[in-house]
Amino acid sequence: MNKRAVNAHVYRHRVERVLEHINAHLDERLTLARLSCVAGVSPFHLHHQFSAVTGVPLTKLVQLLRLKRASMRLVFQPRQRITDIALEAGFENAESFSRAFRRELGQTPRAFRHQPRWDAWRARFRLQHLRPRPFQPHREHAALDVRIVDFPETRVAALEHRGAPEHEYETVRKFVAWRVANRLSPDRHRSYGLHYNDPRTAGADYRMDVCVSMDRPIPENAEGVVAKVIPGGRCAVARYVGSRDEVRAAAHLYETWLPSSGETLRDCPLIFHYVNVGPNVAEHEMITDVYLPIV
Repeated sequence: MNKRAVNAHVYRHRVERVLEHINAHLDERLTLARLSCVAGVSPFHLHHQFSAVTGVPLTKLVQLLRLKRASMRLVFQPRQRITDIALEAGFENAESFSRAFRRELGQTPRAFRHQPRWDAWRARFRLQHLRPRPFQPHREHAALDVRIVDFPETRVAALEHRGAPEHEYETVRKFVAWRVANRLSPDRHRSYGLHYNDPRTAGADYRMDVCVSMDRPIPENAEGVVAKVIPGGRCAVARYVGSRDEVRAAAHLYETWLPSSGETLRDCPLIFHYVNVGPNVAEHEMITDVYLPIV
């Protein structure tokens, strides 16, 4: 490995360490001086290395991550005041928050709350530099403990999403509102996602169901929530901790584990069990158990 490649590797590892710290301390005062201590280099060098690796200045990326979290608060916590969300995101007042939000998303926070443009949201907040690092099976294989288990047959209430992945959050928003209205709390009712195809390649044919465990009959509703059953049976399961924008355990199970396992897929959608849900769960603390149905 030549010197340039070695330096690039060192810089990326340094940036990954800083990104992990930012995600874990997003509510705190993240100065360049503090983050340079995390990186182990001077503020001057961190500023230049961070921009070189991510294409975004460090202070700008911190603001983007806070705006991303604020956008989720706006949609999924409709009773929380915009001023409180602004202060939580590190802005002095709602006016400065609104200006920054509109600059990045082309909508005011109030307009986004009522009618979010998810295409613009996806383009702005699902960029590679907002993720700690890409999934690398040879590095993360040991961390992903794959087990064979029997998944129990589970009755659920489900809302079907059919269409482009960038509109998935609109389906989730509608389902969460129905779930709250029916008092299906996360501590008593488990949250699932059933994935029928790959959002990376399916495009407009993307299919998934957002679900919650529920044994009682589902009342008639305008949202389109219906009763379904997640089939029981053998599954390979791997736990992933981190943002649900891209649950990397799914790719690992399909692309790395399955070919070398000698197992055969069962005709059943991929099952995501969202172990911890709710507006107060930080992205880096989200736990998702991914079940790959096998014969």
